[in-house]
Amino acid sequence: MGYESKIYIVRKTTSKGINEAEDKFYAEKIAEFNMGKFSRLSNSLRDRPITNCYIYADDGDTPIVEDRYGEPLTEVTPEFVIDVLEKYLADCGDYRRVYPLLACLKAFEEHKVQWNDDLVVLHYGY
Repeated sequence: MGYESKIYIVRKTTSKGINEAEDKFYAEKIAEFNMGKFSRLSNSLRDRPITNCYIYADDGDTPIVEDRYGEPLTEVTPEFVIDVLEKYLADCGDYRRVYPLLACLKAFEEHKVQWNDDLVVLHYGY
């Protein structure tokens, strides 16, 4: 058993949350990637800054403000994750789940003007 990760690419908004997320801003899920047990990425993201936003679970009603371990969600820029993944590949890594995430993040970066720089990446451990 190991530490598994989900990566959420989200668009932050200025809408405040309710209940357990009342001090955070709503973030719209744009994409979600199950990275499985990929310590190179999870270790890079677990100690990053805590996000000031939340997302909703698949039920559309439950705000997610922490991961399954009770740790707060962390936030980084898409560029940060691109850098981590490209360094991993340069070090001869070849984990199949890297390629779709990297391609998606690069596509967002190419068109980031359309997103008004509101996109961030959240890390969720489970």
